[in-house]
Amino acid sequence: MEHRQPVTMPGHGVETVLDDLPESIIVDEILVRLPARDIMRCRCVRKGWRSATSADKFMLDHHRRQPLLPVLGHAVEPQTATRLLLSIDAGAGQQQLCPVVRIRTYSGRLLAALDGLIIVSHRSVSVRTSSSHPVSLFICNPVTRECAPLVTPPSQHGFMHHIAGLYRHQPSGEYRVLWVSTPRYFDRADAAYTTFYYVVAVGSSDIRCIAEGSIAQTTPMETVLCKGLPDSSGCPPVHHRGSLHWGLPGRAIMVFNTAAETFRLMGRPVQLRFHQLLEMDGTLALCSVSPEQMTVDVWVVQDYGAETTETWSFKHQINLSGVDDPIPRSWVMRFPRMVVLNNGELLIQFIRGCGPVLHCDIDGKFLGYVKSKDGQVIGLWITKHYLQESLTPLPLFHEMREEDSATQGPPLFVGL
Repeated sequence: MEHRQPVTMPGHGVETVLDDLPESIIVDEILVRLPARDIMRCRCVRKGWRSATSADKFMLDHHRRQPLLPVLGHAVEPQTATRLLLSIDAGAGQQQLCPVVRIRTYSGRLLAALDGLIIVSHRSVSVRTSSSHPVSLFICNPVTRECAPLVTPPSQHGFMHHIAGLYRHQPSGEYRVLWVSTPRYFDRADAAYTTFYYVVAVGSSDIRCIAEGSIAQTTPMETVLCKGLPDSSGCPPVHHRGSLHWGLPGRAIMVFNTAAETFRLMGRPVQLRFHQLLEMDGTLALCSVSPEQMTVDVWVVQDYGAETTETWSFKHQINLSGVDDPIPRSWVMRFPRMVVLNNGELLIQFIRGCGPVLHCDIDGKFLGYVKSKDGQVIGLWITKHYLQESLTPLPLFHEMREEDSATQGPPLFVGL
């Protein structure tokens, strides 16, 4: 679509070429195609635009048009241990890195991300004593630049909590956080060893226990639940068809149905020992790396959700030895970090935090290395989280008052 510049007319008022168009065309055909940051600016131009772009239908239509972007970390100020989390967009043949949030490496982490929301942790440090305060958790929308404290499960003696996943509960429309509470010290001889699973809706203080796994039980499901699901900070689940998926050690995949809030186990190909789950082109995929052959095998699931056990079929093999800039064989580890970009492309990193991020298509064609703004290929790392911009306000149970923002908002937020 051709972009037309505003035209200033004589007189006290200001008219533009948009004044000749029906409001429905402006909103449904023009504004809905703009980047989120531009829509936020348009809301300041006219009350009618602010009202129209704040409607639920418009925000949903705009959100559906946004690309699902992988998030990378970037050490921008190593001397002060500061890092910037970026979303990468390789559309239109050009690679762009857009800032999402700035945090300090040793005091904050990206814990979860879904749609346009992110959960970050922050630990403030006293300037006078250099002592650290307890970690606080915040949920943020980088587009609207809203930020609020996140409700956490109550502290229990001998237990520690972590987030396993962030999801949207379709029956209610709520965003909910899945928490895992595990004993701090693991003792296989302790028959009372139990892991608890809690759900907390964003904007609510209601905490519900939905499942538990006990060492006293011997079923495969109980055994997996007892060991605990991984921390979503470093190992976020894969969202696919309304469920969360975790690839676990052994040959099991844990599936959490976000509507019924129940767990089930899913099998994977027995011949694959090391793997990573991804969603590629609307299909649940499994990638297996062979350091000896310098290849990545891609498998996809068949008959997902069938009453019988799902089957997997081989789809692609990516040859890492054919890239323009050869990858040292010592870099090709069994557990690289991989994310999908534009469905048919992959970002792969073999050495977290120091190795370059490889950009290739699904057929193995080398497309280059991801570079920072200053052209460097190091200092970037794959978080395995994704961000899809959203104009939807935070679902809070109370409004963030302006006078409280200094105490409730963390000194880390940048926004898109």
